[in-house]
Amino acid sequence: MRFLLPLIVVALHAVLPTWADHEEPDTRGRATAPSAHSITEPESFVRLRQARSAIRVKRNEKASAAGPNPCSGGFGQPEYRISGFQFNKTTIEAGDRSMTHFQLQDVGNNVSTSCTTPYLQDPNEPVWNDCEGDQGPVSPTTIFKYTDSTNELEINQMWICELENKTHPHPYFSSARINIANLLQCVDDATQTRCTVADDSASPFNGDYLTPIWNSDTVDVIPPSQAAAKGTPWNPTPCIGPSFSYPNWDVRNFSYNRGDGGDSVSLRLNNHASNQSVACTVQEGEWSDCGSNSTSVRFIRNNGELSVNQTWICNGGERYPENVIFRAIGSITIEADSANSLYIKGTLTEPIELTPNVAPGGVNHLGCLETSETPSWIVTSWVWNEIWRNGYNTGNLTATFSNPATGFNLTCTGDGEELNRDGRYGYDRWFGCGLSNSPFSEYEIVSSIKLNPLTEVFSINQRWYCNGHDDQLPTGFRAVGDVDTSLECSWNNNTATDTTIKTCYQTELPLIVQGNVTNRTELAQDVFFELPPTGYSCTIASVLSTQWRSTWQTDSLYTTPTLANTFKTRGYFGISFLALDGFRSVDYTDVSLTPFLPTSEPGRRYDCRNHETGEESSKAWARNSLECKWQLDLATGYFAINHTWFCDDKDPDNPIVFTGWGSRFFDFSCYVYRDDEEISCDPTGMNPPPVLPTYLSWKTVPAAELKA
Repeated sequence: MRFLLPLIVVALHAVLPTWADHEEPDTRGRATAPSAHSITEPESFVRLRQARSAIRVKRNEKASAAGPNPCSGGFGQPEYRISGFQFNKTTIEAGDRSMTHFQLQDVGNNVSTSCTTPYLQDPNEPVWNDCEGDQGPVSPTTIFKYTDSTNELEINQMWICELENKTHPHPYFSSARINIANLLQCVDDATQTRCTVADDSASPFNGDYLTPIWNSDTVDVIPPSQAAAKGTPWNPTPCIGPSFSYPNWDVRNFSYNRGDGGDSVSLRLNNHASNQSVACTVQEGEWSDCGSNSTSVRFIRNNGELSVNQTWICNGGERYPENVIFRAIGSITIEADSANSLYIKGTLTEPIELTPNVAPGGVNHLGCLETSETPSWIVTSWVWNEIWRNGYNTGNLTATFSNPATGFNLTCTGDGEELNRDGRYGYDRWFGCGLSNSPFSEYEIVSSIKLNPLTEVFSINQRWYCNGHDDQLPTGFRAVGDVDTSLECSWNNNTATDTTIKTCYQTELPLIVQGNVTNRTELAQDVFFELPPTGYSCTIASVLSTQWRSTWQTDSLYTTPTLANTFKTRGYFGISFLALDGFRSVDYTDVSLTPFLPTSEPGRRYDCRNHETGEESSKAWARNSLECKWQLDLATGYFAINHTWFCDDKDPDNPIVFTGWGSRFFDFSCYVYRDDEEISCDPTGMNPPPVLPTYLSWKTVPAAELKA
């Protein structure tokens, strides 16, 4: 039979001279002639679009010059008739193979096209094949397949109708099938089976005709905020930053005065946040204004309580030229005859309820000084991989641990040859742990880890600080600790990549690492007193300037079998959120994103994450974001975000949980790249405006409850 194959192929081409001679590709996709298309992974098309020049296909005069089509009107539901139908089947070493050819006529709209399989296919598992088409602005994509076992011919057509305003084009779909078992006339010869259908025996047939649907789902629209976008104030922003960190006062020149008209107190109150000072003389036992209604003071002689209620206004200048109203309250016990300067710690009541506890991480943790004298760490997760690959030996280690002295918990990772017993550089390397964006970089906790792959001894090296109390000064500590691990290991060999991996887990957790102090440095008594934080503030940005920036982008590829129920759209973009000083990469593909179809779900909310890779794009986002959903309606440009996050930069023990809902109707454009069979949409302009919150709420939650 092998020597007959060339003759069979020649005979088939003699019968159907329009067929091309191609290799048989993977049958998972739609069959296309390589000169017109190629079956490529969607990511390749994305890269192609990004590298493509700015030339974009626009609607042109061909739309009005062409024959009937749904884009220009005067078009009815297609009704098909086939003519010149011919099916040829032969047998080769791989099994039965076939080719099909026919003319497809839409008799209702008086248009036709030629349809031919471009190569030999399995007759019972055929792929979708392209019919001829000029790929004009209103030309349909027509595909077909004929299955010999069922004698069923399937037709599918898709039109992409661009709109004058360049919003998302309208898709039209027509699908139909016909069983030609009773119409076939077949003849067998020595090399093949040849079947035809007489033109006059094939009746017209039709099926489903899908026209654009405006909305296939209920969309609960969040009214977009009408506020103007503002800048984002930082910790160093004058007056505003200190007011969120230290809304405190000192009291000077306090005196208690007795008089016939009643007792009174006089004092001078200095605001540490606004740098404003006010003199007060008020009656004992009553709330009284200090010359204006912005400051009220009360002193009760019986219990010696001095209370303050003050309002002040901050303007951030160039960074944040907006007026922000602050109100704070505070109290302290004072002797009536005291002449000392006293310090009152304030609690904000406006613009948010907050008692700031601002300091470098862990310095005010309960028992920090005492616990630090006998340091230890609690390891709760520990994984080690040794890797041998093509003669290159390396390893990696990931450990999660906390310091009881500071309450600080972190996950640390090391990666290098020093973590492999066959490495070239010894086993004494310390791997530094990544640092967070601390507003107190000079006093942040610095950690490193080490593992000897021969002895399996694990080590921690850490520096931290503690605040002083009573007669003890603030102190900086450095300590090192070692522990013998008890490991359970498994091996994984991959011969294809010549890779061997040994993975080991610590069997007993938590693992306690006892340490010794190697350095102890006493600091100035007031080193941590109202220490100015630097950089971003999650709390300040969330309260005064919550906003999300996202230049969303979508791609719809119709290179695979173009069916209405599989016409997927990919949404991929980044969400920048200054409150967290971080961002989230979003990537999701589904038919629910494609508008104007029954499968569209414009009211659906999707998780803010990369559904393709699952990778985290920002440590700050991963730590502080609790829940995030996004919504996109490509029919209208409506984009919405529902986000819940927490901030603990002003009080680590009592984080504030924020929830914001925001939306915007974006001006956007869509472009149809017909050569690449792709629709691409994105907002117009270089810097689209941000999404502002329509609703914003917050509540304080104990850190232990939030962690749980």
